[in-house]
Amino acid sequence: MRHREPLGGDSSSPDVWQQRIEQALRHLGDRSVLNKSPLARLSYIEGLSTARYNGHLLPRGLALHDILISCVERVSNELSNEPGLAKACTYLKLLTNGATCREISKQLGLSREHISRVYRKQAIELVTEQFLSMVNNGK
Repeated sequence: MRHREPLGGDSSSPDVWQQRIEQALRHLGDRSVLNKSPLARLSYIEGLSTARYNGHLLPRGLALHDILISCVERVSNELSNEPGLAKACTYLKLLTNGATCREISKQLGLSREHISRVYRKQAIELVTEQFLSMVNNGK
C-alpha cells in the first residue's frame, strides 16, 4: 500500500484505509459526505474531479463515488464466482444499493454478527485493495 497521503492516523496502516473506504461506501448516496472524506483529497481523486467533473457540484465527492462504484463492480465481476468470495461480493452489491446490515443478513440468511465479522470485513479488504491499486496506478 504505497500511497501515503494524510488520512488521519497512520496512513500506512491497512486498517486506516479500510475504515475510510467503509465509511465512504456507507455514504455512497450522499455526495456531500463523500466530498468531505479524506479519500476525496487524494491527488488522484482531485485530478479526476478536475478533469472529468469540473463544473459539477461537489466534484471530488462525485469522483470518489464513481471510483468506489468502479472498484465494487470490478471486485464483484471478477470474484463473485469464487465460492470463498461470493458472499462478500453479494454483500458489496447489496451495500452499494443502500441495503442495511440487517437487510443484507436477511437476504443471505445469516446473522448480522456473522455478516459483519466475516463478509463485511472481506468485502472491505477487497475494495480497499482495488481502490489503492487504482489511485496508485492512476487507472
